[in-house]
Amino acid sequence: MEFVKKYIKIIGVVVFVIIMLAVFLNGYLTNRKLENDKMYTVATVLRISVNSSIGESVHYIYSVNDSIFYASDNFYVNEYGFTLQNIIKTRIVVKYQKSDPQNSKLLPNIRIGDKVKAPNGGWASIPVQEDKRCVLE
Repeated sequence: MEFVKKYIKIIGVVVFVIIMLAVFLNGYLTNRKLENDKMYTVATVLRISVNSSIGESVHYIYSVNDSIFYASDNFYVNEYGFTLQNIIKTRIVVKYQKSDPQNSKLLPNIRIGDKVKAPNGGWASIPVQEDKRCVLE
């Protein structure tokens, strides 16, 4: 019986490690696909929800080739040096995967003025670095 308990514990640890590696690998591959096939467009922030331990979830909507996408990203508190609570209904740049527009990441540092219109298929690049804080008019 002691022999069986020992192997069950080892199998449990191995299964846990495999699951954690699969989650990490999936996130890595998704992010890599986004970076290799990225386009940019304008998203409008719909709402912010505060999570108990990880920060804030930003829910947004954007359009690519006449299709509308709803998405959300999690941001850690103070990740950008400003609160995300004041960006509801703000137009912000979103990076999306050209071959799979549902794969996206909001860039809350880059705000878009009301006069700027995004092309139907998005932009191939933006005139600023992704980590710079600015407003594009």
